[in-house]
Amino acid sequence: MSKATTSDWQTIQATVVQNLKTARHHLWGNNVVYLFLFLIEYYFATVSHSETLRADAFNNLSGILSSGLLIMGLFIAARTHDEDLMGAPISPAEQKSLGPRIQQSRFRFETIYTLIAGLLMISIAADIIFKGLQTLLTPHQLSVPSFAAAIGAGVSCLALLGLWGANHYWSRRLKNAALIAASRDTFSDALTSLVTVITIIGTTLLKVYWLDSIASILLGIYILNSGLKICHESSLNLVDYFDPYLEARYQARIETFKQVEGVQYLQAHYDGNLILLDVTIVVAPTMTATTIYTLSQRINKVLWREFGVMQTDVLIVPHQKN
Repeated sequence: MSKATTSDWQTIQATVVQNLKTARHHLWGNNVVYLFLFLIEYYFATVSHSETLRADAFNNLSGILSSGLLIMGLFIAARTHDEDLMGAPISPAEQKSLGPRIQQSRFRFETIYTLIAGLLMISIAADIIFKGLQTLLTPHQLSVPSFAAAIGAGVSCLALLGLWGANHYWSRRLKNAALIAASRDTFSDALTSLVTVITIIGTTLLKVYWLDSIASILLGIYILNSGLKICHESSLNLVDYFDPYLEARYQARIETFKQVEGVQYLQAHYDGNLILLDVTIVVAPTMTATTIYTLSQRINKVLWREFGVMQTDVLIVPHQKN
């Protein structure tokens, strides 16, 4: 690895690691809020006999588990200069090389823990659906919740809207996938709590005994769908799948550079929160080493600024005349 490349990687690593640490601190804040809301909603669900509020409480519990796993993933991803990788030894030569291979492996732990969080959400959703069906199919267990349940759901809705605002701001500022996911989840959780409020009030006023159980089952299906989406996206990232539409946009942008006569090969992949790109471009055989180096740096900077590609490895091949 050349001096310039090593220096570039150290700059990238320092920036990413600092962002990972900042994102981890915000996720700790998420956990505190979700834990408070789970306890509040679970208490009100117990005293008011509301299946919908109970389901919403466990939806918030899934938020705690998801954030906790993301925190663990971000913690591992942000570690540097260690002698081991999750207990597996790293050779002294690899530790001294200051290369990106080991650190990029650490970045992938963010994706792995996100996948585990999705699996936990699926298990929680299955429990909610099962208990909702059990209550619905047992008529003597059906009851109309009290207005106390609406209070618990209302507190949850307002708190989650405030938390969503904070997550949305910091996810844009840090360009962090974990916080972007947390922002989306928090907003959907706030809407879920709002639907819970409406359902409880409607059930109480209309005296429809089965409405509360039906709403809890639908909420369980929603959580199940969210968990399946997280597992799907994380699994694709782990097997190096990348959206071909985005790759086509990267290629089109690179081809706008005057010195680039064509793109021979292009492949993007994720390393945790990072988008990395390998590209082979065709240039005139008369280009000097200095011009080629300058072109590579320009491509790197443009793709980072316009698309958030953290690192672009550019391979140059001369144009072959027939």
